[in-house]
This record gives sequence, C-alpha cells and structure tokens, in this order.
Amino acid sequence: MTQLDPAAAVDALADRYWEAYLEQNPTTATVYGDDRWDDRLDDPSPAGRAAARALRNATLAELAAIPVDRLPVEERITHDMLRVVSELGNEADDLRMDLVGLVDQIYGPQALLPQGIQFQAADTPDRLEKLLSRLAAFGPFIDAHLDLLDEARATGMTAPRIVAERTISQAERLLAAPADQSPIVTGARLAGGDEAGRARVAAAVRDVVDPALARYVEALRGPYLAATRDEPGLWSAPEGVARYRMAIRTWTSLDLDPADVHQI
Repeated sequence: MTQLDPAAAVDALADRYWEAYLEQNPTTATVYGDDRWDDRLDDPSPAGRAAARALRNATLAELAAIPVDRLPVEERITHDMLRVVSELGNEADDLRMDLVGLVDQIYGPQALLPQGIQFQAADTPDRLEKLLSRLAAFGPFIDAHLDLLDEARATGMTAPRIVAERTISQAERLLAAPADQSPIVTGARLAGGDEAGRARVAAAVRDVVDPALARYVEALRGPYLAATRDEPGLWSAPEGVARYRMAIRTWTSLDLDPADVHQI
C-alpha cells in the first residue's frame, strides 16, 4: 500500500474527521445542508460522548504521525486546527462542559426542533419520513437529558437560575400551543398542499414531542431548579476558573487570564 505524502495525509484525515463529525452531530449536518442523517438527533448520552472522544483521540494519534515540518502552509494550518479542536474537545469533556451548558434558553433541547425545522426539508415522501423519525427520536433524546440533569445537580454543575427559569418559561409557552400550532408544524417545509403530511407532523408533536417536553419541564422545576447557581457567570460553577480559561481558549485560541480579557 502506497503511503500518502504528508499534505495528502492531512487532507484525507480532515475529510474523514469532518464526515465522522457530521454523522455524530446530525442536527449540525442538517443546518449545513447535508440531509443524510435528517432522521436522527444528536446523542448526549455517555455513549455519544465516548464516540466523540474516540474520534478526537484517533484524530490526534494520526496527526502525531504526520511530520509537520514537511507540510505546506495550508496543510499546516489544517493540521493545527484539527489538533486544537480535538484537544479542546477533550478538555471540555474532562471538565464536563456539557453539564454546565445543558440547560439554555437559546441552545437547549426545548429549542432544538422549533429552530431546526427551518433547515430540514420535508417536501418529498422520503424527507417527510426522515422528519417523522427525527421527531420520534425526541423522546429518548429528552430522557438522556433527564439523566444528565441528575448528574449536573449531583455535581453542582447546574445552569444559573435565571437561565433555568427562562428555559422553563420558553418550554411552557411551547407546550401551551395546540399541537397543530406548534412552530414545528407551522414551520415544516412540506410539499405544497400536503395537509396529510402536516397532520402526521402534528400527531408526532402531540404524541411524542410535547410529552417529552413536559417531562423535561417537570424535571427542571423539581430539585434541579433548587440546585441552580445564583450567579450567572461561568466562574461560579465548580472549578469555574478552569472552565472560564478553557472557554477563553475555545473562543480566542489564546491562553489568557480572564482579567486580561476584560482589560482588553
């Protein structure tokens, strides 16, 4: 078997990483216009986290075997980006940033389908079936979140109270609407005049999505809300300084002290 030259090896690795990343993050793939996994939702469970970590570790191992000094500028940048993304992903996993960001009024599970529906076409029979499969997956998706809520509460890595309260309010407004008026139904990109398809989407919202969302609200209103943090800053979470510095590296790629960032 002929070995790829270093530049070709980096390019091939980047392609494989991106392909695997999209498969592990099907809702992101949908937003980017890749509909191959439109029937799935992301996996927030320990198994999903383990699969994501395995991808990052495999990527880092392959990167280590590629001689950086023999790479052209573009491939050196790609090599560095893959390394940084994988290392930061592992650090975020070690710090369990998924627990800290689990409840969110913008990116939380209650907002996923109402926001995501605008990106998912359901204008053919096959695409409609994919959407219905994705809606059916919302029950297990929420149940995985309920397990994580318990873990967050037990470890003190909860959301700030103001965020939890806004998330609850947002979810309750979604639940207050009749199923056929849900943004998932009214925003569904169905074929023109497909009222039968719209009725099937409404039924999925009524029978699967809303009951799952109600379970989520009930869990948030219970012991989780009582355990939320009074201060909204990330610094107030356990090991908050380490998490704050990791967030700075994620957004800026710089290892700066928080005080220096605020000064800038």
